[in-house]
Amino acid sequence: MYRGEASGERGDTMQSSEDEKIIDVVEEFSASNQTEKYQEAFRRWRRREDNRYAFRFVRNTKEAAFAENQAFVSETPVQAEIGALRQLGTLFGYALLLYLIIENLIDKLLVQLSQVIGIHIETMYWGVNHYYGDDLVVFLFSAVMQLLKILVPTLLIGMTLKMPVRVSVPLHISNKRQFLGSISLMMLLSVGLGISLISRSSELEKYRLISDAAVGEDHLMVIYMLFTIFIAPFFWELLFHSCMFQSLRQFGDGFAVGAVTLLAASMQHDLHDVLRVGLVTLTISYFMIRTGSFLTAVVLRIIHEIYMFALYQIENYDGIYTVRWWVVVLFPCFVGLLTIIVMTIREKEDDADLHPNPGYMELWDKVSAFTTAFPMVMLLIVAMLLIVVSTMLG
Repeated sequence: MYRGEASGERGDTMQSSEDEKIIDVVEEFSASNQTEKYQEAFRRWRRREDNRYAFRFVRNTKEAAFAENQAFVSETPVQAEIGALRQLGTLFGYALLLYLIIENLIDKLLVQLSQVIGIHIETMYWGVNHYYGDDLVVFLFSAVMQLLKILVPTLLIGMTLKMPVRVSVPLHISNKRQFLGSISLMMLLSVGLGISLISRSSELEKYRLISDAAVGEDHLMVIYMLFTIFIAPFFWELLFHSCMFQSLRQFGDGFAVGAVTLLAASMQHDLHDVLRVGLVTLTISYFMIRTGSFLTAVVLRIIHEIYMFALYQIENYDGIYTVRWWVVVLFPCFVGLLTIIVMTIREKEDDADLHPNPGYMELWDKVSAFTTAFPMVMLLIVAMLLIVVSTMLG
C-alpha cells in the first residue's frame, strides 16, 4: 500500500518536473475579469500557425539546452515577443496613418469634388476642419467623413487580425460594482475636463453643428445629437478598444492600456484634446479591464460626450455659475467623490487591477519594439507635425 503511494508520488513529481521544463507563453496567458470561454478563444487565436500577430513560444528547456550545446541558433521568447510587437506596430501604424490621411487630405479632395458637381460646401484647408454651407449638407458630409476615417482603419485591423468576436468584443460585465463606479468617475472626470478645456477644444466643431441645427428643424437637431453623442463614440471605441486593445493584452494589461492611450491621443491635433482624449482613454481602458466588457468602453465614452455637450451648451447659452451650470457640475462631483470613497473601502474585495502576464521583456523594451516599426514611427512623426501646425495656426 505504502509502496504504491510512494510510486504515485514519484509519478506526480516526475510529471511536475516535466511540466516545469516546458515554456508555453500562450498557456500561461490569463486575462483579468474574463470568462473561461474568452480565455480559451484567445489562446486558440494565438496558437494559429498563420497568425503573425500573436506572441507564442513553446519550448522544452531541456531540449533547448541540448541544441545550444550543439551550437544551433534557436529562437528565444524575447525574439518571439519582439516579432509580434513589431508586426502589430506595423499594422496599427498603417491603419492610423489611413485615419490621418482621410481626415486631413481625402476630406479636402471630396470638398473640391462636391463643389465641382454643384454641392454647396466649403472648408478650411489649414488647421482644424470646419465645414460651411447648407446645414444638412454640412452634417451629412461631416458624418460621412467621421465614419470613413474610423471604419477604414477598423476594418483593416479586424480583417487582418481575424480575432473571434468573443475576444475582440467581450460583452459580459464580470464586475457590476466596478461598472457602476466607472460611470460616476467618468462623470466627475468629464466635468473637470469640460470646465478646464471645453472652451479651447477643437471638438467644439461637432457641437456647433448641433447648435446650428437647433435654430432650424427639430428633427435635424435630434439626428445630429444621436450621431454625435451615440453613434460616433461607438465606432471610435470599436477602433481602439476592440481588436487593437485585445491583441495588445497578450503583452500585459498595463502595456495595452498605455499603448492604446498613446495611439488615441496621437489622433488629436490640439494639445488640449491630446490631454483630454488621453485621460479619457486611460480611464476607459482601466475600467474595461476591471469589468471585462467592451460595453464599459462604449457607455463611458457616451457619458463623456453627453457631459461635454451639456457644458458647451450651458456656457454658450446660459453662462457659467447659473443654476443649471451648478447642477451639472456639482451632481457628478458629489457622486464621483462618494464613489471614490466607497471603491477605496471595498478595494480588497475586487480582483487584481491589471494582470501583467508572463513576459520576458522589460516594459521599455516592449515600448521600443512596438514604436520602432517603420509605419508607427511615421505615424508618430505625422501626428507631432499636425499638432505643431495646429498650434501655430491657433
